Amino acid sequence: MTGLHASLERFRQWFIADCLPYWAEHGVDAPSGGFYEAIHFDGTPSTGRPRRVRTLFRQVHTFTQAGLLGWLDGADPIAARGFDYLLTHACPDDGARGCVFHLGDDGSVLDDRRDLYDQAFLLLACASRIKAGDEGPAKALADNTIAFLDRELASPHGGWLESDAGDLPRRQNPHMHLFEAFMALYRATGDEGYLGYADQIYDLFCSAFYGAANSIVRENFAENWKPREDDPIEPGHMLEWVWLLNAYEACGRRTPLDMRKRLYDHALAFGADPGFHGLIDNLAAPVVNKIHGAKRLWPQTEYLRASLVLAGKGSTDAAANAEKLIGDLFNTYLAIEPKGLWIDEFDSDGERLARDVPASILYHLFEAVAEADAFLKARDAS
Repeated sequence: MTGLHASLERFRQWFIADCLPYWAEHGVDAPSGGFYEAIHFDGTPSTGRPRRVRTLFRQVHTFTQAGLLGWLDGADPIAARGFDYLLTHACPDDGARGCVFHLGDDGSVLDDRRDLYDQAFLLLACASRIKAGDEGPAKALADNTIAFLDRELASPHGGWLESDAGDLPRRQNPHMHLFEAFMALYRATGDEGYLGYADQIYDLFCSAFYGAANSIVRENFAENWKPREDDPIEPGHMLEWVWLLNAYEACGRRTPLDMRKRLYDHALAFGADPGFHGLIDNLAAPVVNKIHGAKRLWPQTEYLRASLVLAGKGSTDAAANAEKLIGDLFNTYLAIEPKGLWIDEFDSDGERLARDVPASILYHLFEAVAEADAFLKARDAS
């Protein structure tokens, strides 16, 4: 077994043997059927704070996929109950206007805003539930939500508004996750209509989000998609698009491989910290010098996914980056007891900033492990 294979296997086994069981025991609000927004480092829930509906739908997606992959006994009942909880508490009138923004610990609606980012994860969870056989309610919720997006949030300039309040700036980030969700719905159903929505977002990526001159992903925009001059650069999002463009090609659409390579190389050029084999969260713009700021866990998971995409295309540099990164993860973010938790954030000096363990990161870890699993299986089959 090569060094990369051994590293990927270690990461996969940590997630399956330690992480998933821990979160099934401590991250699920068993009395209600929902999920906690975060847990403390001793495993007790962090309560008394708003529960973001996007986080709850991420948990439904993650546990559903874990069940489909056979990684955790009892994963699907957890996901199914969580999905029913969200249908009841977060999606009034069967999702006629999608989902609300925040719930309280008791399931009450704390904020009924319709946020575009949240709708993306509602759709992703629906795709997973459809794949798990929960097709009736999940497809109805997905289609009702998409109809709501088109009816109330569609912009004459393309894409959708940030929320039903028309917040500014407009952002690529919710559209990036809608791109992910529409492709997942297409894979779950075979319905070309969902892929058509992904096509629209790809066109928007090419015309607005992707800065071809310097191979960056623009983040924030005016209503007409004019970029803001003070726009930051987020290397993690650039790497997320590497994986997404690869997934889009796997759906039968062609994207330039060179675009993915340039995004990868420039994300590392902008965001890599020589003192730690990982990425900083963001850089202020215009970029003159690197600003070594805080480093959260999620950009590292996107770094790993993108590295495996390009390693699968034959890049030995990307393969070496993936192997080194996994070692660094176990020496930093995952170097905590009990196993199955993580340290979400470090400051520029490498000091721990995280005060609890946010549940939202379980989704990012799952996606990275799923890519590692696919990479290992592809190599074993070759």
